Amino acid sequence: MFIRLYRFILVFTSFTLAFWACQPDNFSDSPSVKLTFSTDTIHFDTVFTTIGSSTCYLKVYNKSRYDVRISSIRLAGAGDSPYRINVDGRHGPLVNDIPLRSRDSLFVMVEVTVDPNMDNAPLLVADSIVFVTNNNIQDVKLVAWGQDVYLHNAAVIETDSVLSSSKPHLIFDYLYVKPNVSLTIPAGTRLYFHNQAQLVVSGTLRVEGNVHFPVVMQGDRLEKFYADKGGQWGGIWLSAGSKYNSVAWADIKNAIIGIIVDTCITPDTPTLILSHSKIGNMSYVGLLGRGAWIAADNCLFYNALYSCVALTQGGRYRFYHTTIANYWGDYIFRKGPALLLNNFYTYRLTPTSPLLVEPRDLKEASFFNSIIYGSISNELGLDNQYNGQPVNAEFNYSFTDCILKVPMSVNLNNPLHFARVIQEDPKFKDITKWNFELDTLSPAKDTGSIDIAIGFPIDLKGVNRLTDGKPDLGAFERVE
Repeated sequence: MFIRLYRFILVFTSFTLAFWACQPDNFSDSPSVKLTFSTDTIHFDTVFTTIGSSTCYLKVYNKSRYDVRISSIRLAGAGDSPYRINVDGRHGPLVNDIPLRSRDSLFVMVEVTVDPNMDNAPLLVADSIVFVTNNNIQDVKLVAWGQDVYLHNAAVIETDSVLSSSKPHLIFDYLYVKPNVSLTIPAGTRLYFHNQAQLVVSGTLRVEGNVHFPVVMQGDRLEKFYADKGGQWGGIWLSAGSKYNSVAWADIKNAIIGIIVDTCITPDTPTLILSHSKIGNMSYVGLLGRGAWIAADNCLFYNALYSCVALTQGGRYRFYHTTIANYWGDYIFRKGPALLLNNFYTYRLTPTSPLLVEPRDLKEASFFNSIIYGSISNELGLDNQYNGQPVNAEFNYSFTDCILKVPMSVNLNNPLHFARVIQEDPKFKDITKWNFELDTLSPAKDTGSIDIAIGFPIDLKGVNRLTDGKPDLGAFERVE
């Protein structure tokens, strides 16, 4: 039975192919038959010089009842064009004799690379794709903005340096600051990082943005699709031995880890002083402390796959007027609390040896006039036990005048850890647009300690929170 069915299918398929092979072509050479396109203009976002863009797609339709032959598809700029085309697997700048059946379509893929122009301002790069069909000439415009950059490819800073803010910086692989060397990044500087690229600092990093001209660090994909995608670059690593680092008025986004701060080696001062900065949309952690000393004020940490702030392997940490808000992935795919505290790490001497536990004292993790909130029921992770037993190390943490999202079972009356802490929704303006300012009815309004606010009077938008004498919790002072 199976053999007879197989023979029938084989004969039927052969007959069908022969039938269609004998059908006459229905190609029309009438000028009235024209192509239509999915768009009349292909727009590219800013493209950095020497770096190729993403691929855009153009769909070409033959909506007539006749087959046509497209005589040519070409770039108007020919071989001098910065654009490249691919027509159903055939590369341009010129592709000839393309059949297109009735009511069928084909794809044209387009890319662009902009040559260095030594111009600090963006420039318009234009061309067009020209289609010739039955003596009809049609075109689709190509428009891109090109931007010249300072390019750093596995670059090493060997002497005290100041980056120029006259045009953006593009980092490939890494930009490394050697021990006992300082790198200063002035206000208004923009740093774009290619896939997996990092800023690694073994010396000193000084980021000197201001309220009007922040320092921006992000991935180099500027298309709208990538605006909120984490994991586009490696992040900033203040490695062991780094010291006297300061970051002010920075916008750090869309990396794997925003900032890693390793063990403090300067007992007299923090490893990192972080102020008036935003760190968000990270595919792992926003701020990762590893036995470090960090002082932060007026900062926003938002949206991370694991934790917005992870203070691990002990250390010393103080946060003033900080907003930690984790709404990663529209309420799903979260893998950790907004804030994680930890006082140990585990390791093996060899790949097959037993797992060992190394205690590390958490000397202090203090939060004042701050908000820790998000989309899961418990946004505070306390990791001081291993195999169900407390680790033999200090585990000191406290929240004073804060909004903290924890289960109702948590005893907020414990004076060792909590003072004037509430669990109410802070009522951010619009979490879908990453707007973590306070709405009109926010319980965070006017409930902060004035004594803390006096030390940190200017909020993340440059507003003086002492104006009404009633400071709000978090990084943003609400202005009615």
